Amino acid sequence: MATRLPHDRARADGDLLRHPRRALVAAGLLLAVVAALTVLVAVDPTSPPLLARLDAWWRDVVLPPPAWAEALSRAMKVLGSGVVMVPLRLAVALWLLVRRRRVDLAAWLLAWAAADLLTVVLKPAIGRMRPDLADAHSFPSAHAKTAAQVAVGLVLVATSPWRSRAVPWALAVLWIVAMALSRTVLDEHWLSDVVAGALLGAACAIGVSAIVQLRRRNLGAPG
Repeated sequence: MATRLPHDRARADGDLLRHPRRALVAAGLLLAVVAALTVLVAVDPTSPPLLARLDAWWRDVVLPPPAWAEALSRAMKVLGSGVVMVPLRLAVALWLLVRRRRVDLAAWLLAWAAADLLTVVLKPAIGRMRPDLADAHSFPSAHAKTAAQVAVGLVLVATSPWRSRAVPWALAVLWIVAMALSRTVLDEHWLSDVVAGALLGAACAIGVSAIVQLRRRNLGAPG
């Protein structure tokens, strides 16, 4: 028999986090790290202080990749692209709508919008070149951002905070790390790009969910 957590109960619409205020603080800390990385890269996009050596070291570690790592990374690139992620996000939204989980739906859509909007603004504003010198902006990584926003968001809307989330969280972290590393294996992003992207996506998923849940409580919704 599974161990019941304190205050164990059936999941209701808007039950995203056990401690939304603590989660909001955690999201703020993640965004603070993203902001610090953004400032460092903005100072000198071609050779950011404190980051350039780390980025170069990691590039030397992963390049050239073994054939299996390159093949896996190319598959991850497709899985993390808009061709797959946009339909997946829409499918989750439709599922929440059909189940009339309006609070969860709001958190899911607003986190998606916030993560994508921040990335769209930051990429041209920072103007960092990719390590392979492709004609595209590098910071932050959109693949890493989306991987984190979707994975963390799925944990929050698809599982109950009143039961153990250890396995879902482990799977989410594994997916985020794999996606982030795959972008560096293909030499399409610097290490700091994928770290910033992953933290940004996670912060939006957690922070928006916490705000929506707290707003629900303030409006006097049950649960």
